[in-house]
Amino acid sequence: MSGNGVTASEEQMLWLERRGWVYQLLVDFLRREPRLSLVAQYRREGKLKGPVISGEGARMLKSYLDSIEERKLRQVCYEEADEYTRLFVGSQAVLPFTEGVFRARQEGLEALRQTSGLGTVYCECGVVFNKLHNERDDHMAIELEFMSVLADRMLVAGCVRNKCTELADMQLWFLESHLLQWAPAFAEALQREARTPLYQGLSVLMSEFLPRDLEMLRSWRTAQSRRTLIGS
Repeated sequence: MSGNGVTASEEQMLWLERRGWVYQLLVDFLRREPRLSLVAQYRREGKLKGPVISGEGARMLKSYLDSIEERKLRQVCYEEADEYTRLFVGSQAVLPFTEGVFRARQEGLEALRQTSGLGTVYCECGVVFNKLHNERDDHMAIELEFMSVLADRMLVAGCVRNKCTELADMQLWFLESHLLQWAPAFAEALQREARTPLYQGLSVLMSEFLPRDLEMLRSWRTAQSRRTLIGS
């Protein structure tokens, strides 16, 4: 992107085009039990996405999905759905799935207060979620979907620099103030507790991708500020 819009290197362009897809992948597998159609979809799409999903987590997921024989797909989905339930569903869930509860275990009740305004943040950004199971606003999948929506909006607004930088600033704030306050520890716990290749791979992908996305956002945002200062 250039001209009167934003400036981006080839690496940044690939990142801008594909980062929303990675967020959506995480949303799809962390919001509900895996479905056969979802596994089949990401088996196809994972072959096409390139550098933005490089890394050990992406390699683990791709290797696992590619290794599943067609005749065993349904059984694999049942097994992964059982694992999702064990990890995340009900009073016996292994891991808390909301930021406030997860952080409160380490930080105390103040963490719950810090997440109480997320609904207002989403509303002010014009983001409305189709909550399948009345998820809380600080549910991991909801926070990831918020980033996915803003990433897609940023890509669509590529020729309008002010709009892009506004969206980038919101994403930087959200990563620094919310997602990265608990996602790394959540991913570490998930990697430790997960018993199946899907959730092991997702844990590594999350731990690698989110810090990298923050780094790329900061780099891109700095480049736009520099361009503004020199008046180009």
